[in-house]
Amino acid sequence: MLNSQNPPDIKVKHISKIEKDDILVNLGSVLEVEEFEKHYCIIISRLDEKQVIKFAKESYMVIM
Repeated sequence: MLNSQNPPDIKVKHISKIEKDDILVNLGSVLEVEEFEKHYCIIISRLDEKQVIKFAKESYMVIM
């Protein structure tokens, strides 16, 4: 469990550098990343479900 005495290591990555098992802040753990011509689809595990979210190629992501 996270608490204020032990804050997580927060980093910012360009979306092209996101990898499986990265944890997107307030979204969930990355299961898969797919690159398309105009965007990326990131498949995350959130609340024991897979969810697909699209992001522009210029995006930066906050991970922990």
